[in-house]
Amino acid sequence: MTQPRSLVDLLRARAAAGPDRPAYTFLADGETEAARLSYAGVDAAARALGDTLRRAGCAGERALLLYPQGLEFVTAFWGCLYGGAVAVPAYPPRGERGLPRLRAILADAAPRAVLTTRALLDEVRPWFGEAGDGLLWIATDEI
Repeated sequence: MTQPRSLVDLLRARAAAGPDRPAYTFLADGETEAARLSYAGVDAAARALGDTLRRAGCAGERALLLYPQGLEFVTAFWGCLYGGAVAVPAYPPRGERGLPRLRAILADAAPRAVLTTRALLDEVRPWFGEAGDGLLWIATDEI
């Protein structure tokens, strides 16, 4: 077996060698398993998002990742690697009070896209106002 040249190569190799093996497990309270992703599951989700990002012209650009705790962040991060985008992780704001911090991240990182879930997208996007104009908003749970 040849050595992987990148993290993407490594994930692809693990998905091919053991597609049903668990890659990630989310422990909701630190102990109780709430969700699990296999190597094949991560690979498939990451490939789909990577294709979406490339087609949208996000290769080489930054993508803001806004996710609650869970495995959606993991697949979005891998999707950025597959699509050639630079992942910029940030916690979603808990109400409008956390918005100044998020706007500062937005100004500093100058992302091309915001990746999140449909529920968060619908909640957060209006808070950005004009700062969100021109960004590509992607609900990754709909890909």
